[in-house]
Amino acid sequence: MGDNRYSSSIFAPMTGSVVDLSQVPDPIYAERMMGDGVAIVPEDGTMFSPVNGYVSVVAEDKHAFGFTTDDGLEILMHLGVDSKMQKDCCAVHVKVNDRVQAGDMIAEFNMAELKKRDINPIMAIIICGGLEGKKIEPASGHVQAGSGAVMTVIDLEALERYEASQKEQNIAGNANEETRKTASDKPVKKSSAASAESDAMEFLKDKGNWPKLIGGFVALTALMVVIFVSIAMFIGH
Repeated sequence: MGDNRYSSSIFAPMTGSVVDLSQVPDPIYAERMMGDGVAIVPEDGTMFSPVNGYVSVVAEDKHAFGFTTDDGLEILMHLGVDSKMQKDCCAVHVKVNDRVQAGDMIAEFNMAELKKRDINPIMAIIICGGLEGKKIEPASGHVQAGSGAVMTVIDLEALERYEASQKEQNIAGNANEETRKTASDKPVKKSSAASAESDAMEFLKDKGNWPKLIGGFVALTALMVVIFVSIAMFIGH
């Protein structure tokens, strides 16, 4: 049933069009006296489980079914208005306490027979319990039984934790990116040897420095001659 870490889906029990509960011609549902939810105008008579959980109610006249979901929601599905189904109108495939998965077949209704008896087949899907700290987001338009969601239940506390976690991850990600950017923009410091070699090459490339270099070489040579002569005279004595 879960979509992610803060919401869960109530899947379409029948194929048809999702409408607001106010469209149900019964004030108990239209005015949400039993709980919030949506309604479906069905296209065919096959009904499926909208959730993972257990069957909690099978009405004796087969017009209503209840489910307790794995995460504690109480779901009621009511088909028809002021209707009491006869055996030739409905075949039920579950009983109370049966374990069901979303998409399991629950019942089959004879829509032609319902129409003949002038029974409005609109179905109310109500969440009667377990909504504390939660809100619902109803779907709209056409849905396919067993796959499309008729409403999503949002756990507000879990949503707040999720959003805080996402914010922390974004902040950490931005900080890491800024660190990488700073490191890549920082100029690479040359070693002393590399720096000296680079300076020497730049000195030699400038021809204006050549007389200085030659003069220095001559002076160094003269100095070496003086030193050798002095050493020779010292040894001779």
